[in-house]
Amino acid sequence: MNEKYVTPNNITSLVAELTTIENDTSIQSLLFFMAEKDAYESTQISALLKNSSKPIIGGIFPELIFNGERKNKGVLLMPLNFKLTTQLIDLSFTSEALFSQLETVQQQSTDPDSCLFVFMDAFSNGKEILTETLFNFFGINPTYIGGGAGSLNFKQFPCIINNNGVHKNAAVIGWAKKHINLGAAHGWNSISAPLKVTECTKNEIKSINWKPAFEVYKEIVEPHSGMQFTNNNFFEIAKSYPFGISKIDEEKVVRDPFKTTDNNIHFIDKIEEGSYVEILNGNIKSLLNGAKSAIKNHTHKNHETVFCIDCISRVLYLNDHLQDELNIVSQHTKASGIFSIGEIANSDSILEIYNKTIVTAIW
Repeated sequence: MNEKYVTPNNITSLVAELTTIENDTSIQSLLFFMAEKDAYESTQISALLKNSSKPIIGGIFPELIFNGERKNKGVLLMPLNFKLTTQLIDLSFTSEALFSQLETVQQQSTDPDSCLFVFMDAFSNGKEILTETLFNFFGINPTYIGGGAGSLNFKQFPCIINNNGVHKNAAVIGWAKKHINLGAAHGWNSISAPLKVTECTKNEIKSINWKPAFEVYKEIVEPHSGMQFTNNNFFEIAKSYPFGISKIDEEKVVRDPFKTTDNNIHFIDKIEEGSYVEILNGNIKSLLNGAKSAIKNHTHKNHETVFCIDCISRVLYLNDHLQDELNIVSQHTKASGIFSIGEIANSDSILEIYNKTIVTAIW
Protein backbone atom coordinates (compact mmCIF):
# COMPACT_ATOMS: atom_id res chain seq x y z
CA MET A 1 0.00 0.00 0.00
CA ASN A 2 1.18 3.53 -0.66
CA GLU A 3 2.32 5.45 2.42
CA LYS A 4 1.38 9.09 2.73
CA TYR A 5 3.29 11.93 4.37
CA VAL A 6 1.44 15.05 5.50
CA THR A 7 3.43 18.16 6.33
CA PRO A 8 2.83 19.83 9.72
CA ASN A 9 0.28 22.61 10.13
CA ASN A 10 -1.75 21.21 7.26
CA ILE A 11 -4.87 19.82 8.88
CA THR A 12 -6.83 20.15 5.62
CA SER A 13 -4.49 17.75 3.81
CA LEU A 14 -4.59 15.33 6.74
CA VAL A 15 -8.39 15.30 6.71
CA ALA A 16 -8.35 14.71 2.95
CA GLU A 17 -5.92 11.78 3.23
CA LEU A 18 -7.90 10.18 6.05
CA THR A 19 -11.11 10.57 4.04
CA THR A 20 -9.49 8.90 1.03
CA ILE A 21 -8.32 6.02 3.24
CA GLU A 22 -11.78 5.68 4.79
CA ASN A 23 -13.37 5.40 1.32
CA ASP A 24 -10.83 2.94 -0.09
CA THR A 25 -12.25 -0.57 0.36
CA SER A 26 -8.85 -2.21 -0.21
CA ILE A 27 -7.51 -0.56 2.98
CA GLN A 28 -8.49 -2.48 6.10
CA SER A 29 -6.33 -0.83 8.81
CA LEU A 30 -4.01 2.13 9.31
CA LEU A 31 -0.70 2.82 11.08
CA PHE A 32 -0.70 6.47 12.16
CA PHE A 33 2.61 8.08 13.20
CA MET A 34 3.25 11.69 14.14
CA ALA A 35 6.59 13.40 14.74
CA GLU A 36 6.88 15.10 18.11
CA LYS A 37 8.06 18.44 16.73
CA ASP A 38 5.14 20.71 15.79
CA ALA A 39 2.71 17.84 16.48
CA TYR A 40 -1.01 18.50 16.27
CA GLU A 41 -2.89 18.98 19.53
CA SER A 42 -4.37 15.80 20.98
CA THR A 43 -7.87 17.24 20.70
CA GLN A 44 -7.43 17.93 16.98
CA ILE A 45 -6.15 14.42 16.27
CA SER A 46 -8.71 12.71 18.49
CA ALA A 47 -11.60 14.28 16.61
CA LEU A 48 -10.23 12.98 13.30
CA LEU A 49 -9.42 9.48 14.56
CA LYS A 50 -12.90 8.93 15.94
CA ASN A 51 -14.37 9.46 12.46
CA SER A 52 -12.64 6.34 11.11
CA SER A 53 -14.44 3.00 10.91
CA LYS A 54 -11.11 1.23 10.29
CA PRO A 55 -8.71 0.12 13.04
CA ILE A 56 -5.97 2.72 13.69
CA ILE A 57 -2.87 2.31 15.86
CA GLY A 58 0.34 4.30 16.18
CA GLY A 59 1.98 6.97 18.24
CA ILE A 60 4.01 10.16 18.51
CA PHE A 61 7.73 9.53 17.93
CA PRO A 62 10.87 11.67 17.91
CA GLU A 63 11.06 11.56 14.10
CA LEU A 64 9.72 9.69 11.06
CA ILE A 65 10.97 7.93 7.93
CA PHE A 66 9.15 8.46 4.64
CA ASN A 67 10.23 7.03 1.29
CA GLY A 68 13.75 6.45 2.57
CA GLU A 69 14.20 9.95 4.00
CA ARG A 70 14.29 11.41 7.50
CA LYS A 71 11.38 13.64 8.53
CA ASN A 72 11.56 15.55 11.81
CA LYS A 73 8.00 16.90 11.49
CA GLY A 74 4.66 15.84 10.09
CA VAL A 75 2.42 12.78 9.96
CA LEU A 76 3.05 9.40 8.34
CA LEU A 77 0.07 7.30 7.28
CA MET A 78 0.75 3.65 6.44
CA PRO A 79 -2.40 1.93 5.08
CA LEU A 80 -2.61 -1.85 5.50
CA ASN A 81 -4.51 -4.24 3.26
CA PHE A 82 -5.05 -6.61 6.19
CA LYS A 83 -7.26 -6.34 9.27
CA LEU A 84 -5.79 -5.58 12.68
CA THR A 85 -7.43 -6.73 15.90
CA THR A 86 -6.45 -3.73 18.01
CA GLN A 87 -6.38 -3.11 21.73
CA LEU A 88 -5.37 -0.21 23.97
CA ILE A 89 -3.51 -1.34 27.09
CA ASP A 90 -3.12 0.56 30.35
CA LEU A 91 0.53 0.13 31.41
CA SER A 92 -0.29 0.63 35.08
CA PHE A 93 -1.93 -2.83 35.11
CA THR A 94 -0.36 -5.91 36.73
CA SER A 95 0.69 -8.82 34.52
CA GLU A 96 -2.38 -10.79 35.67
CA ALA A 97 -4.72 -7.93 34.76
CA LEU A 98 -2.99 -7.47 31.39
CA PHE A 99 -3.31 -11.18 30.61
CA SER A 100 -6.99 -11.11 31.51
CA GLN A 101 -7.47 -8.02 29.36
CA LEU A 102 -5.80 -9.75 26.39
CA GLU A 103 -8.06 -12.77 26.78
CA THR A 104 -11.18 -10.66 26.38
CA VAL A 105 -10.10 -9.21 23.01
CA GLN A 106 -7.45 -11.47 21.52
CA GLN A 107 -8.84 -14.94 22.26
CA GLN A 108 -9.14 -15.71 18.53
CA SER A 109 -5.63 -14.43 17.77
CA THR A 110 -3.98 -17.83 17.62
CA ASP A 111 -2.94 -18.37 14.01
CA PRO A 112 0.77 -19.35 13.96
CA ASP A 113 1.48 -17.43 10.75
CA SER A 114 0.65 -14.01 12.15
CA CYS A 115 2.13 -10.70 13.28
CA LEU A 116 1.67 -8.36 16.22
CA PHE A 117 2.34 -4.63 16.06
CA VAL A 118 3.24 -3.10 19.44
CA PHE A 119 3.66 0.61 20.17
CA MET A 120 4.16 1.72 23.77
CA ASP A 121 5.04 4.71 25.92
CA ALA A 122 8.84 4.48 26.09
CA PHE A 123 8.96 6.00 29.57
CA SER A 124 6.33 3.85 31.25
CA ASN A 125 7.36 1.66 34.16
CA GLY A 126 5.03 -1.05 32.87
CA LYS A 127 6.62 -1.77 29.50
CA GLU A 128 8.69 -4.78 30.64
CA ILE A 129 5.59 -6.32 32.21
CA LEU A 130 3.80 -5.70 28.90
CA THR A 131 6.38 -7.49 26.75
CA GLU A 132 6.58 -10.43 29.15
CA THR A 133 2.78 -10.73 29.21
CA LEU A 134 2.47 -10.44 25.42
CA PHE A 135 5.00 -13.22 24.98
CA ASN A 136 3.25 -15.40 27.57
CA PHE A 137 -0.07 -14.86 25.81
CA PHE A 138 0.85 -15.01 22.12
CA GLY A 139 3.93 -17.23 22.40
CA ILE A 140 6.67 -17.71 19.84
CA ASN A 141 4.49 -17.96 16.74
CA PRO A 142 3.75 -14.34 15.78
CA THR A 143 6.28 -11.93 14.38
CA TYR A 144 6.45 -9.03 16.84
CA ILE A 145 7.31 -5.56 15.58
CA GLY A 146 7.08 -2.16 17.22
CA GLY A 147 8.76 0.59 19.18
CA GLY A 148 8.75 3.05 22.05
CA ALA A 149 6.95 6.36 21.55
CA GLY A 150 7.71 9.63 23.27
CA SER A 151 10.16 12.50 23.38
CA LEU A 152 13.91 12.83 23.77
CA ASN A 153 13.27 15.19 26.66
CA PHE A 154 12.56 11.98 28.65
CA LYS A 155 9.24 13.32 29.97
CA GLN A 156 6.01 11.35 29.71
CA PHE A 157 3.13 12.80 27.74
CA PRO A 158 0.17 11.37 25.79
CA CYS A 159 1.89 9.63 22.86
CA ILE A 160 -0.03 6.44 22.01
CA ILE A 161 -2.65 6.65 19.27
CA ASN A 162 -5.76 4.63 18.51
CA ASN A 163 -9.27 5.32 17.20
CA ASN A 164 -10.29 6.88 20.50
CA GLY A 165 -7.50 9.47 20.61
CA VAL A 166 -4.05 10.00 22.14
CA HIS A 167 -3.13 8.27 25.42
CA LYS A 168 -0.53 8.52 28.19
CA ASN A 169 1.17 5.63 30.00
CA ALA A 170 -0.32 3.21 27.51
CA ALA A 171 0.43 0.79 24.71
CA VAL A 172 -1.53 -0.21 21.65
CA ILE A 173 -1.32 -3.55 19.87
CA GLY A 174 -2.63 -4.83 16.57
CA TRP A 175 -2.74 -8.54 15.72
CA ALA A 176 -3.16 -9.74 12.15
CA LYS A 177 -3.34 -13.07 10.37
CA LYS A 178 -0.53 -11.96 8.13
CA HIS A 179 3.02 -13.20 7.58
CA ILE A 180 5.76 -10.57 7.61
CA ASN A 181 9.52 -10.98 7.25
CA LEU A 182 11.58 -9.50 10.07
CA GLY A 183 15.21 -8.50 10.52
CA ALA A 184 16.98 -6.85 13.47
CA ALA A 185 20.65 -5.97 13.99
CA HIS A 186 22.81 -3.24 15.50
CA GLY A 187 26.52 -3.44 14.56
CA TRP A 188 27.93 -2.69 18.03
CA ASN A 189 30.94 -4.79 19.11
CA SER A 190 32.33 -5.69 22.53
CA ILE A 191 35.42 -3.93 23.93
CA SER A 192 35.35 -5.49 27.41
CA ALA A 193 35.28 -8.81 29.20
CA PRO A 194 31.90 -9.95 30.56
CA LEU A 195 30.89 -7.89 33.61
CA LYS A 196 28.40 -8.95 36.25
CA VAL A 197 25.61 -6.57 37.25
CA THR A 198 25.79 -6.99 41.02
CA GLU A 199 23.28 -4.35 42.13
CA CYS A 200 20.50 -2.91 40.04
CA THR A 201 17.12 -1.24 40.55
CA LYS A 202 14.92 -1.31 37.43
CA ASN A 203 16.72 0.94 34.91
CA GLU A 204 19.57 1.95 37.21
CA ILE A 205 22.78 -0.06 37.70
CA LYS A 206 24.44 0.66 41.02
CA SER A 207 27.34 -1.80 40.98
CA ILE A 208 29.26 -3.91 38.48
CA ASN A 209 31.58 -6.64 39.73
CA TRP A 210 30.77 -5.36 43.25
CA LYS A 211 32.25 -1.93 42.44
CA PRO A 212 30.41 1.37 41.79
CA ALA A 213 28.98 1.07 38.28
CA PHE A 214 30.22 4.37 36.87
CA GLU A 215 33.75 3.78 38.15
CA VAL A 216 33.92 0.45 36.27
CA TYR A 217 32.44 2.01 33.13
CA LYS A 218 34.81 4.96 33.31
CA GLU A 219 37.89 2.71 33.68
CA ILE A 220 36.99 0.96 30.41
CA VAL A 221 35.60 3.81 28.32
CA GLU A 222 38.08 6.63 29.02
CA PRO A 223 41.22 4.80 27.78
CA HIS A 224 39.37 3.43 24.75
CA SER A 225 37.80 6.75 23.74
CA GLY A 226 40.73 9.01 24.62
CA MET A 227 38.22 11.28 26.37
CA GLN A 228 37.50 12.07 30.00
CA PHE A 229 34.09 12.32 31.64
CA THR A 230 33.18 15.68 33.15
CA ASN A 231 30.08 16.89 34.94
CA ASN A 232 28.22 17.59 31.72
CA ASN A 233 29.50 15.34 28.92
CA PHE A 234 28.33 11.88 29.99
CA PHE A 235 25.79 11.40 27.20
CA GLU A 236 28.12 12.77 24.54
CA ILE A 237 30.65 10.00 25.31
CA ALA A 238 28.18 7.29 26.39
CA LYS A 239 26.21 7.40 23.12
CA SER A 240 29.22 5.63 21.54
CA TYR A 241 29.59 3.12 24.41
CA PRO A 242 26.36 1.27 25.12
CA PHE A 243 26.05 -1.89 27.19
CA GLY A 244 25.33 -5.27 25.62
CA ILE A 245 23.45 -8.00 27.51
CA SER A 246 25.00 -11.37 26.72
CA LYS A 247 22.73 -13.93 25.05
CA ILE A 248 23.71 -17.50 24.17
CA ASP A 249 24.37 -17.82 20.41
CA GLU A 250 22.65 -14.51 19.69
CA GLU A 251 23.63 -10.92 19.00
CA LYS A 252 23.80 -8.97 22.25
CA VAL A 253 20.78 -6.94 23.32
CA VAL A 254 21.90 -3.30 23.54
CA ARG A 255 21.09 -1.03 26.47
CA ASP A 256 21.49 2.73 26.19
CA PRO A 257 23.01 4.64 29.16
CA PHE A 258 21.88 8.26 29.25
CA LYS A 259 22.98 9.73 32.60
CA THR A 260 24.90 9.04 35.80
CA THR A 261 24.16 10.08 39.38
CA ASP A 262 26.08 9.12 42.52
CA ASN A 263 28.20 6.62 40.55
CA ASN A 264 25.04 4.89 39.31
CA ILE A 265 24.24 4.58 35.61
CA HIS A 266 20.71 5.16 34.28
CA PHE A 267 19.35 3.40 31.18
CA ILE A 268 16.40 3.76 28.84
CA ASP A 269 15.43 0.13 29.47
CA LYS A 270 15.78 -2.47 32.19
CA ILE A 271 18.82 -4.63 32.94
CA GLU A 272 18.37 -7.57 35.29
CA GLU A 273 20.49 -7.85 38.41
CA GLY A 274 22.83 -10.82 38.08
CA SER A 275 23.02 -10.59 34.29
CA TYR A 276 26.30 -10.32 32.42
CA VAL A 277 26.99 -7.32 30.25
CA GLU A 278 29.82 -6.05 28.07
CA ILE A 279 30.74 -2.52 27.04
CA LEU A 280 30.21 -2.06 23.31
CA ASN A 281 31.54 0.35 20.74
CA GLY A 282 31.02 0.84 17.06
CA ASN A 283 31.82 3.05 14.13
CA ILE A 284 30.00 4.21 11.04
CA LYS A 285 31.02 1.13 9.06
CA SER A 286 29.96 -1.38 11.72
CA LEU A 287 26.55 0.28 12.19
CA LEU A 288 25.93 0.35 8.44
CA ASN A 289 26.87 -3.32 8.31
CA GLY A 290 24.25 -3.83 11.00
CA ALA A 291 21.66 -2.25 8.72
CA LYS A 292 22.73 -4.62 5.94
CA SER A 293 22.20 -7.56 8.30
CA ALA A 294 18.74 -6.33 9.23
CA ILE A 295 17.64 -6.33 5.59
CA LYS A 296 19.77 -9.18 4.16
CA ASN A 297 17.13 -11.92 4.34
CA HIS A 298 14.64 -10.11 2.16
CA THR A 299 16.38 -7.63 -0.15
CA HIS A 300 16.03 -9.92 -3.16
CA LYS A 301 12.26 -10.13 -2.93
CA ASN A 302 9.67 -7.76 -4.29
CA HIS A 303 7.40 -6.34 -1.60
CA GLU A 304 5.03 -3.42 -1.41
CA THR A 305 6.10 -2.24 2.03
CA VAL A 306 9.38 -1.91 3.92
CA PHE A 307 8.59 -0.82 7.46
CA CYS A 308 11.67 0.41 9.31
CA ILE A 309 12.00 1.03 13.04
CA ASP A 310 15.32 2.72 13.68
CA CYS A 311 16.53 3.86 17.08
CA ILE A 312 16.71 7.63 17.49
CA SER A 313 20.08 7.24 19.22
CA ARG A 314 21.47 5.74 15.99
CA VAL A 315 20.41 8.99 14.34
CA LEU A 316 22.41 10.94 16.92
CA TYR A 317 25.43 8.70 16.36
CA LEU A 318 25.35 8.36 12.57
CA ASN A 319 24.58 12.04 12.05
CA ASP A 320 25.51 12.91 8.44
CA HIS A 321 25.73 9.18 7.60
CA LEU A 322 22.12 8.47 8.55
CA GLN A 323 21.03 8.73 4.92
CA ASP A 324 23.51 5.96 4.08
CA GLU A 325 21.65 3.69 6.51
CA LEU A 326 18.27 4.65 5.06
CA ASN A 327 19.61 3.99 1.56
CA ILE A 328 20.65 0.48 2.61
CA VAL A 329 17.19 -0.47 3.85
CA SER A 330 15.57 1.27 0.86
CA GLN A 331 17.63 -0.29 -1.91
CA HIS A 332 14.72 -2.24 -3.43
CA THR A 333 11.65 -0.56 -1.95
CA LYS A 334 11.70 2.84 -0.26
CA ALA A 335 11.40 2.35 3.49
CA SER A 336 8.97 4.23 5.70
CA GLY A 337 8.62 4.07 9.46
CA ILE A 338 9.70 5.63 12.73
CA PHE A 339 12.73 6.68 14.75
CA SER A 340 11.85 5.16 18.09
CA ILE A 341 13.00 5.15 21.72
CA GLY A 342 13.52 1.41 22.02
CA GLU A 343 12.69 -1.21 19.40
CA ILE A 344 10.44 -4.25 19.80
CA ALA A 345 11.14 -7.46 17.87
CA ASN A 346 11.59 -11.20 18.17
CA SER A 347 14.20 -11.82 15.52
CA ASP A 348 15.67 -14.69 17.59
CA SER A 349 12.34 -16.09 18.83
CA ILE A 350 12.35 -14.36 22.24
CA LEU A 351 10.53 -11.04 22.39
CA GLU A 352 12.91 -8.23 23.38
CA ILE A 353 13.03 -4.49 23.85
CA TYR A 354 16.18 -3.32 22.06
CA ASN A 355 18.14 -0.06 22.06
CA LYS A 356 20.41 1.38 19.35
CA THR A 357 19.07 -1.27 16.94
CA ILE A 358 17.50 -1.17 13.49
CA VAL A 359 14.50 -3.40 12.76
CA THR A 360 12.95 -3.99 9.35
CA ALA A 361 9.66 -5.67 8.52
CA ILE A 362 8.60 -6.46 4.99
CA TRP A 363 5.21 -7.51 3.65
